[in-house]
Amino acid sequence: MNPVRLAAPALALSLALSGASASAQSLLSHDWLVLQPELGLSYANVVAVNNDGLFPSASTTSGFGPRFGVLAGMRFGPVTGGVRADLARYAAYDVGDAGLFVELRIPVPFIQPFGRVGAGYAWLGDLNPDPRYLACGATGSGASCPKVSGWFATVGGGLDLAISSHFTVGANLDVNFLNLTRAASPTSVMFSNTGDSVGLQVTLGLHAALRI
Repeated sequence: MNPVRLAAPALALSLALSGASASAQSLLSHDWLVLQPELGLSYANVVAVNNDGLFPSASTTSGFGPRFGVLAGMRFGPVTGGVRADLARYAAYDVGDAGLFVELRIPVPFIQPFGRVGAGYAWLGDLNPDPRYLACGATGSGASCPKVSGWFATVGGGLDLAISSHFTVGANLDVNFLNLTRAASPTSVMFSNTGDSVGLQVTLGLHAALRI
């Protein structure tokens, strides 16, 4: 029998077993620290789903802007958990959030798809009192906007490229659901009552992770 014909199936079997062994080792491995900065382009509209008096109906509450974030956690096999914080900047306001996340990935060599969910505290900062945006104080004596905060829930996913066992780069898509409440303001007739809303924030981002 031709030795080449015998060698080809043996080589294929060896490669398959090697790949299965590497995948099994990846599923059993862990990272004591995952540190991942993120940068992306984000769209937000804090009254996209519901606006129960959060801001005047004439306000411009949506827009695009940069989003910066970082997450830190630990990975055990396919599951990563930890904390995450983000800040996005828009013309009308900043959106900040901080909370917990859980990520499920397929830790195979090279390309690693993942999905994640999270939840935590969210707030609006640097609210723009300009009448073209939130119109804060437009009919009252105050020149600043009242405090707006609440909670968020997020769902997302993406792909990572494993550069080495300790370093990955990738891209992600995240959708935040924002449930926000505005405090009453004694300095503005327009905001004399409390208000709340349900909004959306969508981010397409890039990230790099150090895994130790």
